[in-house]
Amino acid sequence: MTQPRPGGPAMARPMVIAIDGPAGAGKSTVTRALAKRLGMLFLDTGAMYRAATIGVLDAGIDHDDAQAVAGFVRARHIDFTDAGDVRLDGALLARSRLRSPETTAEIWRVADNPACRSHLVALQQALVAGRDAVVEGRDATTVICPDAQLKIYLDASPEERARRRLSEWPGDKPQPSLMEVVSSIRDRDDRDSHREVGALTLTDDAVHLFTDGLALNEVIARIIAYAVQRQPFLLEKLVLDQLIVGRSRQPGYVRVAPGNLPGASDGWQLGLTNPAPDRMPGTTRSLTRNHGGRQAGTLVQGAAILCLAGRGPVPEHVVALPMLPQTWYIIEPESWHAVIQAHGTICAWAESDRIIEERFELSATQISELESFLGVYLPH
Repeated sequence: MTQPRPGGPAMARPMVIAIDGPAGAGKSTVTRALAKRLGMLFLDTGAMYRAATIGVLDAGIDHDDAQAVAGFVRARHIDFTDAGDVRLDGALLARSRLRSPETTAEIWRVADNPACRSHLVALQQALVAGRDAVVEGRDATTVICPDAQLKIYLDASPEERARRRLSEWPGDKPQPSLMEVVSSIRDRDDRDSHREVGALTLTDDAVHLFTDGLALNEVIARIIAYAVQRQPFLLEKLVLDQLIVGRSRQPGYVRVAPGNLPGASDGWQLGLTNPAPDRMPGTTRSLTRNHGGRQAGTLVQGAAILCLAGRGPVPEHVVALPMLPQTWYIIEPESWHAVIQAHGTICAWAESDRIIEERFELSATQISELESFLGVYLPH
């Protein structure tokens, strides 16, 4: 049984991140990687439409008979394995066939059919009910999960989307020109935007995230940052081996953890920190880790971000948590971390009297990922 999140009933409901946007914007790639990073259910609604389309093609249904197509699709059960692979009536479907040009060319026969859409939406809503999930689909933010805590409209220019599609084009198929794919994408955008049911729509409460020029990790970092703005406790379960979080709901002292490792003296060194030149938004280029004891900090005033990157030999993906008032953050030994403070911020710190610090210079990729978090949390 999973433990409830801290924060009371207001924070108890499942975290649903719904990602919408035009064809070829990278929704499937982003949502799959995002769900894996967060340990959430990944629901690729577009893959369900593709699976239904494959079923129609294989069954020899008259493509122009909307009633026959609807009758066939409404009798199908489509779901996912734990690994995120699609099943049609229990049979696994190859990703290469789901994404094939033949399937893409015919998917509109299912997607534009109201009876097909109502059946598939019901299946999708049943899969998500009561669970943390990342949901991707053309109408994820408007129809499938209209009450999602975070809605992202993932977008890219038609030219960028065409380049991505051509990069995935099967080697044994004749490849169209870039402008032919751009024209096809624009035609599909127009059709999707004017569809009678499940039309492509940018809702007022969605974050419009334009991805031209952004690497995958940068896109994921920004979405995670937006998610944590809405659910501050979302990432704590991901860093249980790196962090102890102590909270007080009442004024007074809270004993959070001993400073040194078991068997050592329990001495603490106390102090306050202001933003250091190399620990502010836009200047952080390294992470550190402590050997020999714990370090504990709390936010006194301003805004600070605690970045954690695992306990391995070198830093891994960064997890960035905004430091909240009335909360102590106890960093475990060997955890790669950085505390980034906005101008005017003060944090109070206590650390073991036996700490030895090690520093690691970040790669350009890690810096861009970190900057993507901070661009949402602490814009500068």
